[in-house]
Formats: sequence, C-alpha cells, structure tokens
Amino acid sequence: MASVEEFEAAGLYDAVVDADSGRLDLLEWLDGQGFTIVEMQQAHSVVAVGLVSLATDRRLRGGELLTRREAIELSGLSPDDFAAAIGIVAIDRFPDGEFGFSTDDAAILAALGLFPAMFSRDAAMAIMRVIGSSVARIAEALVSVFLQDIESRHVNAGGSEFVQAQQSHEAVGLTESGLGAQLNSILRRHTMQAIDWTRRAPIGFEQRFDYRYAVGFVDLVGFTPISAKMSPQELGDFLGDFEGRAHDVVTAAGARVVKFIGDEVMFVSTDPDAACRAASALMSGFELAGDHVVPRGALAYGNVLLRGGDYYGSIVNLASRLVDKAMPQEILVTDEMASAATQCQFTSSGQRMVKGFSKPVSVNSFLNG
Repeated sequence: MASVEEFEAAGLYDAVVDADSGRLDLLEWLDGQGFTIVEMQQAHSVVAVGLVSLATDRRLRGGELLTRREAIELSGLSPDDFAAAIGIVAIDRFPDGEFGFSTDDAAILAALGLFPAMFSRDAAMAIMRVIGSSVARIAEALVSVFLQDIESRHVNAGGSEFVQAQQSHEAVGLTESGLGAQLNSILRRHTMQAIDWTRRAPIGFEQRFDYRYAVGFVDLVGFTPISAKMSPQELGDFLGDFEGRAHDVVTAAGARVVKFIGDEVMFVSTDPDAACRAASALMSGFELAGDHVVPRGALAYGNVLLRGGDYYGSIVNLASRLVDKAMPQEILVTDEMASAATQCQFTSSGQRMVKGFSKPVSVNSFLNG
C-alpha cells in the first residue's frame, strides 16, 4: 500500500490544502482498488475527470477492450453499419479510432445484426437506430440527473472527494442492475459516451456543471406542400429515409441526434467543428431539387441545460428560430459559433431579428469546413 509520503511526492496530496477534503481517504481507497500512482496522476491531470472518477470509469468499461477492427469482426456487421447503427462516436480517453467495446458489446451488436435476416437492410437499420438513439437518451438522462441531483449539490456544499467518488461508483451500478438487463452493454457504452460529453462540455473547472454545446437544427423547405400530396405510405417512406440518413451523417460527423420534429432534426456536439460538419453533410444529403425540397440550417454555441436526455436554454431557442431565417441550402451560425469552429470558414450575413430576442442577432453563413 502506498504511503502518505508517496502521495505527496507524486503531487496527489498536500497535508495542508487537502486536510478536510477527503483526498487522503480517496487515495487510499483507490490504492486498495489496485490503481497505481501513475494512473492516479494521469486522472488527476484531467479537468472535469479527476481522481473521483477513476474507479467509476473502470467499472463502466468492464473487462478488456477490443480494438475497432476486432469489435467489427466479432459483431458481424459491416464497418459502415457498425457505428452508425447505434449512434456510436469516439470517446476522448480511448485511443484514436477506437470505440472502447468489450466482447459483450460485440455480442450484442451481433444479435442486432440478425435483424436483416428478417427485415430488409433499411428496415433493420431503422430498428437499430431507434434502439441506439433511445438508449443514448436514457444514458444522458441518467448522467444529467446524477450530476444535477447528487454530484453538483455535493460539490457545491464542499463535500468529501472520497464520498463523491463512492457515490459515482455506486451510481454506475444502475447499468448492471435489472434496469439494463437486456441492453446492458449498449446502455453502459452510451453512458460512457454521455459522461465523456459532459466532461468536454464544461466551461472550466470552476463551472463544472455549466455546459457549453453547439446546437444545430436543419429542416426541409417545401416539405409541407409536398407531403400533402403524399400517400401515408409515401410519407412514411420519406420520413423514414430522412431520419435514417440524418442519424447516420450526424453520427459520422461526431455529433448526436437529439430528436426529430417532423421534417426537422435537432443535433448537438461538444465540438463546434463537428456540428458544422454534421450540418454541412445534411445540406448535401437531402436536396430534392426536382420536388423543390431543400434543406436549410442554423447553429448556435453556448451554455445549455441538460435535462432528461434533452437540451434547453436560450442557445437552443436561438438555433431553433434562426433556422427560419436561413435561405434554402444556407447554414446560418451565430458569431459565437463562428469563433468557436476554428476549422470552418464563414462569411458575415448581417443581422436578423429573431422571435423571442429583443435585439438583432449577428449571423454568418457557413462556407466550408
């Protein structure tokens, strides 16, 4: 067992500063869990992760992880279908190009891969997308409720780091209980993904529970009059195709579909450039010029409220209403979004009066990225 002196030498503990924080209890508990000094140092160096999450992360990950190639081979799915089917995006703390899947995860995907034996590929993919997006929302709801109801209150009250770590570690047990008996692997994986996003989204260490996201909306201009001429079957096929392709291109860009509202899709990302890529892909993927149905979009960047797997706040409202100001095939973005998306290019488009906002909003048109 490591000594107090070793913890001090490693920069993990200061007898004066950390005297009442529960830090020493936490370090000794982690040491008893088998974590090394180096692992503790690595966790301690990451803002919004830290020592309190070390045991929780390991419990979520489960056993030994597979490489992307190994997971694809075990799943029996094609490389294109593997991630898109259930909405998987990369997690920062996993090696580049890897998803962090276990053998159990691959087995679940293999079971999902049996759907094409009964249904057409399009129908099977639609089922898997529903499963993936639904489990993702469950996972994000679990994470946001824990952060708001337990962790934020504990931290704001100056509670012990050791108690905080134990609360987090115990909460992960929900993914191992009857709640996720049939979808345990996917729920656990999406929970890791949801946690990763909440760690990337905080503004800074002092604003741990304030989240900054890029929020996007894309809708289809001309859809209403055209849909009135469609039979129920045609309308169902059109919306199914729209939702399926939107889910795939948004996921591939590194963003997440939050919900569909008729012919409109809402998506988010902690990475502004990824949100721009998602919007751009939606622009190029849904133009039906012959039917006069073309997409338009809007993006805003700023603080949001996470609640129940959904996103709220003035930034969300702004992006939602700004889409109505865009021309067909145009993506309007706020100044904050344009500044944050450093890999994309924009041109100033003046100001727009937006419903619900007292002052004109300065906007930019997306060019490329």
